[in-house]
Amino acid sequence: MKWVVRGASGAHEVVVERSADGLEVTLDGRRHAVDLIRLDGAVASLRFDEDGRSFHVSYDRGRGRDWRIGIGDRDFTFDVLTPVEAIGAMAAATGRGASVVAAPIPGKVVAVTVEPGDEVEPGRPLVVLEAMKMENELTAEVAGRVAAVRVAPGDTVEAGAVLVELE
Repeated sequence: MKWVVRGASGAHEVVVERSADGLEVTLDGRRHAVDLIRLDGAVASLRFDEDGRSFHVSYDRGRGRDWRIGIGDRDFTFDVLTPVEAIGAMAAATGRGASVVAAPIPGKVVAVTVEPGDEVEPGRPLVVLEAMKMENELTAEVAGRVAAVRVAPGDTVEAGAVLVELE
């Protein structure tokens, strides 16, 4: 599962995969083998296999996307977002467009039904994405003008890739 974790030190891409030996955690492109043992409720032991470091970690899910993580006597607060949520948050924070349409899953672009400058209403089809042998029609969530089309028919895209920007 891929996540974007935002905290005081900035945003980081985190991928967590189960393996036969525990978890494989990739943080900003660097892979770590990790053992996670749940101890009691929201307390766990986290051990990094490459150097044997071990931490007792407490965790608490707040409201929405917020998580509080305690390591020793230090507390950290993070927002945990999917790649699509992160793209929307970045667009809102930078003022870049009123809305972005992103690929919810990896797939192949079958059709693009708009071009820059087109005025769109909520619900208007923008892109048709084929994924898992099904065609998915991605539509505008808000009214606006197409600022940019980032894909063309035949393109293969990853989950979270920005397809269309609206303003």
